[in-house]
Amino acid sequence: MVQKNKTKIYFWIKLDENFFKNLAIKNLRRTVSGGDSLVLIYQQMLLSSLPNNGVIYYEGTIQDVAQEIALNLDEKLDDIKLTIDYFQKAGLLQIGDDGSAEMLQVPMLIGQETNWNKYKREKKLEKFQPTSNQVPTEIDIEKEKEIEIEKEIDTDSLFDNYFQIFSEFTKGTKPQPRIDAMHEFSTLLPEQRDKALIGANNYVTWYRNSGNDIKYSKNAAVFLKDMIFFDYQEVPEDKSGYDPELGF
Repeated sequence: MVQKNKTKIYFWIKLDENFFKNLAIKNLRRTVSGGDSLVLIYQQMLLSSLPNNGVIYYEGTIQDVAQEIALNLDEKLDDIKLTIDYFQKAGLLQIGDDGSAEMLQVPMLIGQETNWNKYKREKKLEKFQPTSNQVPTEIDIEKEKEIEIEKEIDTDSLFDNYFQIFSEFTKGTKPQPRIDAMHEFSTLLPEQRDKALIGANNYVTWYRNSGNDIKYSKNAAVFLKDMIFFDYQEVPEDKSGYDPELGF
C-alpha cells in the first residue's frame, strides 16, 4: 500500500507598511477607548483564520462565534463583540449565514509554505552563514536566486498542466476550484507533484471510459487533498463491461 504522507503547512500574514494607515484602524485607535487592544484582537483573529483562508468557523459548541473566539483567544467576550461589531461596520469582517466569521482582508494578506520549503529556506540560510572568513559573494547569492526562480517556474508550469486536465475534462459541467487546487498542490512534495499529474491523466482517461456522469467525478482540489492520484498511477481496468462506443 502506498504511504500517503501529508505535508504540514505554515501560514503567515503579510502586513505591509499601510496596515496602521488604514482609516478603519486609525479611527479605532483614536476614537474608541481601548482601541489598541481591539486592533490586537483583530490581528489575533486574522491569524486564527489563516488555515481556513480567512474564515473562523462557528463550530456550534456554544452560543455563537463570538463566544467561541473569546474562549480560543483567551480574551474577554465584550472585547470580542466590540471588535466584531466595529470591523463588520468597517467592511473588513462579515458573519455568514452559518454563524462563521469571515476576515475579508486575509485573502490579500495570506502567505504560506510547506514544511519542505521551510526546511529548504532554513538550509539556505545555514549555507550563507559566515564560517571563518568565508562570506557569500553577490554572484553566489544571485545563482541561488536564479535556481529558486527556475524551480518556481517549473512548479507553476506543472500545476497549470495539472489543472488544465481537470478543466478540459469538466468543461461545461462545473467550474474547477483553482485556488483550492493550487493550495493543495503547494502542500505536495516535489515527487508527489509529478505523480499528481500522472494520476490526473489516468483518472480522466478511466473516467471518460467508465460511463459515469462527469458531474460526479472528483474535482481538482479533492483529487489532491485526499491523495487520490496515488491510486491512478496506472489506468485502472474497467470491470463494468461498459462500452463507450455503444453507450452501455
